[in-house]
Parts: sequence; C-alpha cells; structure tokens
Amino acid sequence: MESIRQYIMTNIDMFALIALAMIILLGIWNTILTVQMSSTGKKYKRFMRNSSGKNLETALEEYMESVSKVLNKYENVEKKLEKLQEQMDRGLQRWSALRYNAFSDTGSDLSYSIAILDNFYNGFIMTGIYGRNETINYAKPIIAGESKYPLSVEEQMVLDRCMKKGSK
Repeated sequence: MESIRQYIMTNIDMFALIALAMIILLGIWNTILTVQMSSTGKKYKRFMRNSSGKNLETALEEYMESVSKVLNKYENVEKKLEKLQEQMDRGLQRWSALRYNAFSDTGSDLSYSIAILDNFYNGFIMTGIYGRNETINYAKPIIAGESKYPLSVEEQMVLDRCMKKGSK
C-alpha cells in the first residue's frame, strides 16, 4: 500500500494532467450535447407549430372538427342518395311491347299490348285491340307483377318479358 502511495506522489503531475484532460474532454462533450439539445429543442418547437403559428394540439383539434363536419356531410349525402335511389326505383323503367293480330279476319298486326313497370314491378299494361269497325284501348294496373284483372295471352307475354328485363 505504501508503494502505491509513493508511486502516486512521484507521478502526481502526470495524474493531474490526465485529470485535467478528462475535465476538458467532459467539458467539450457537455458543450456538444448542449448545442445538440438546443438544436433539437428548436426543431421540436418548429414541429409543434404549423405554418399558421398554431401549436400542433390546436391544429389537430381543428382537423378533427373538420373531419367531423365532413363525416356529417357524407351522411347527409348518403341519405339523399338513398332517397334518389328509391325515387329512381319507383320510376317507370321497364317496358315491353308486342304487336299481334287479334282477329284472323283483319289482316295485319295492328293490335298491341305494352307493359310499363318500375323496379318493384308496379305499373300498367296498355292494350289496343284493332277490329274492322273499331279500335278499343284499355289499361290494366299491375301491382308487384300481378294484375287483379284477367290478362290475355299477349298481355301475360309482355308482362313476363318486361319483368325479365334488368335486375330488381
């Protein structure tokens, strides 16, 4: 133990220089870290502020509010679209026509039946029967693809064709 003490005392100048060098290195390291921390702090402050000078929290709150407004508008548009789809489905969109000769003594195919339906198979069948002395026109209502009045073969044919057009 005495020899260690004597070694330190004889080389105290060298130990002092090593300690001084370590203090200087630690000081330089501390300065570098301080500069980096300051730079990081400035970057953080810049990050937390957007271009209009508001902080990030305020910007996020405003963004979430605008997203909420957009979602409300989207829901309103979706409801309007559903109403339009329902109105469109109720419009007369399907049709079928057939010309035929109702009586064998009249010649050409001058009689007709026309079915006009919406997407729920509601609508009407219009028929015109041509005879030598007169023409009779009448319509029969169709509800859900059915008529409460008896249908002729030709009327049933145009109704079936009309219902097969497109998809429900």
